[in-house]
Amino acid sequence: MVKLFVEPISPIFACCDTLLTAEDVASVSRFQREARRAEHLSWRRVVRRELGRGVSIGYNEVGAPIVDIPNIYISVAHTCERWVAVAVADCRVGVDIESTERDFERVASRYMTSAELALSSHKDWGAMVWSAKEAMYKLYGRRGVDLCADMRIVAYDAERCVVDGEFANGDRAEVRLSFVDDKYVVAVATIA
Repeated sequence: MVKLFVEPISPIFACCDTLLTAEDVASVSRFQREARRAEHLSWRRVVRRELGRGVSIGYNEVGAPIVDIPNIYISVAHTCERWVAVAVADCRVGVDIESTERDFERVASRYMTSAELALSSHKDWGAMVWSAKEAMYKLYGRRGVDLCADMRIVAYDAERCVVDGEFANGDRAEVRLSFVDDKYVVAVATIA
């Protein structure tokens, strides 16, 4: 079971929000920008709404958010101070959300091989691959991963909007892609 929540980021008045805890409010003190605080509180609010206000939210050794519920995994992403994406699952999961309006061509060689480029002529393919690999990176759960050498997109099913990925260790991933407002691509990766 994987549940995806994509919601607009709006200013959150933490003092008045009954879902947020004192821990949540204290956790934003490390962020200088108000927009970054809103992103952080937005995803924590979704987690508490879906898993209960009493859930403990922490971070693992690579800095990814975790919860204290056995066999429940979360992944979070946000973009352009506009959207927050939260995946809640009963298996390891990675999520990413990206604007399709970014210039992905400029950096394509850093994250996409020529074989991956040849898989689709979709106008947003660069954003789709970037988002898929970011979701795979979160799923992989390791630092220092090279987006070309350590993970590959090996197939794309345009009808289902699913890419198949492969990690250097032989694990495979399935990444489901969707769009929000036709301007943002969302990727959710799980082990295949």
